[in-house]
Amino acid sequence: MARQNRSDYDDEQSADEMYELNEIFSKFKDDPHEDCVRVKRLTEVIQALGRNPSMKDAEERIDELETIGKYELTLDDILQILREPWTSANNDRDDLRHALERFKHEHDDYIDVERFRQAMSTLGEPLAKREVDDLIRLGLANDQKKIDIEYLLVQLLGDNA
Repeated sequence: MARQNRSDYDDEQSADEMYELNEIFSKFKDDPHEDCVRVKRLTEVIQALGRNPSMKDAEERIDELETIGKYELTLDDILQILREPWTSANNDRDDLRHALERFKHEHDDYIDVERFRQAMSTLGEPLAKREVDDLIRLGLANDQKKIDIEYLLVQLLGDNA
């Protein structure tokens, strides 16, 4: 597959979208005068850009990049990586809602924080404590003891996903 550069991506995206992508990308630069981020920050960058791949997939991709000597990524590199199918995993609202509803309390759309913490720390691909804490903070709307499923989905995927 031919590598697309930023100008190819510009044809597909509006100037406003490219500006927003660049602003998000820039937040991950170690040095604001450089046009790259460390490859170790790949997962954070693509999550900030709205993707939610598994940690395993992200770590494998980082390892692949490091194996070929790629330790820094430009915005063009990130845009190319965003086209890879593995970055789109786990972003389906209905699938995520269905998965979260398995942990909800009785017949409402809330999940007990401790039940959520246990599930996210032990089931499937366990999340790190920090990641679980971040998700909990995202899902707490008004009630500080329960995670609002719909509110969490909006925080993770936006209103239109």
